[in-house]
Amino acid sequence: MTAPPGSNGHVPDADAADPVDEAVLDALDAEPLDADEAAAGAAAASDEVDESLDERVGAVIDDLGGVDRLRDHGTLAFAAGDIVFAVLTDDRLEAALDDTVLKAALRTPDTAASPRGAGWIAFAPSAVDRYALDRAEAWVRFAHRRATGR
Repeated sequence: MTAPPGSNGHVPDADAADPVDEAVLDALDAEPLDADEAAAGAAAASDEVDESLDERVGAVIDDLGGVDRLRDHGTLAFAAGDIVFAVLTDDRLEAALDDTVLKAALRTPDTAASPRGAGWIAFAPSAVDRYALDRAEAWVRFAHRRATGR
């Protein structure tokens, strides 16, 4: 059995006589992973991906539509209207996030405050695994939503 989508990786007991209700799952989401769950997550993280950071960001930008690409030497900026909301270099993504998302994002691996200023995060993943790609995608989508108001 796999963990429910959106959960933190906890898997309900498949042998339990009663089905697990949502309140129990929500309570599990607040608990740290046990050693077996953490090992399973680490194993999944090491699965090979067939996508690079720039490919994932490009696919997200294509999906969003209406985004201008502004190239300047080795930098590719993404803008909605006149608002640049994300920038991609060879190995780093920078995105403009609201305060709540930014605070959470800065607690994740391979992130730092961006030199672009307040509200910007710099993400330079040491390993491009599915989790790094998922974080990059989420932050680009958040940044676009913030820039467009939708």
